[in-house]
Amino acid sequence: MNIPEELKTRLLSELSYVIQKIETETDPKRRTYFLSAAHGAIERTMRFHSDGELYIIHFTLNLCYSTVSSLLGRIASGDTAVLPPGDMWERITQYLGELRDVIEKGASTYPILEKITVLTYSMTGSGYYTSSYLMSLESPNS
Repeated sequence: MNIPEELKTRLLSELSYVIQKIETETDPKRRTYFLSAAHGAIERTMRFHSDGELYIIHFTLNLCYSTVSSLLGRIASGDTAVLPPGDMWERITQYLGELRDVIEKGASTYPILEKITVLTYSMTGSGYYTSSYLMSLESPNS
């Protein structure tokens, strides 16, 4: 991905800020709010530079944000059928950091987008069930 240097510098700065805010906030609603800024930063970059990889990054981060937001809303209303992984926020900030790093290097973003997608899927009903089922196959006595 070849983003013009000025846009790349702004994008990397904004992603670093998002990561820092998610790491320091303790309220899940505020963390989710700052998570939304990740795909927002990509969208702002897309306004001035069109690149297919940016569209895929935006879509993936938007889906992650929407899934987290929806899940936390369901939990707040009392629906605890699907719970987020205990290390959800740590993984999100780790993956955003990895994404920032590969964008900075100009390397392929697809491997980190796969990690974000797998985490996002694990927070859906189907993904939560699939994880539970696969774990039961590994430990049949549990």
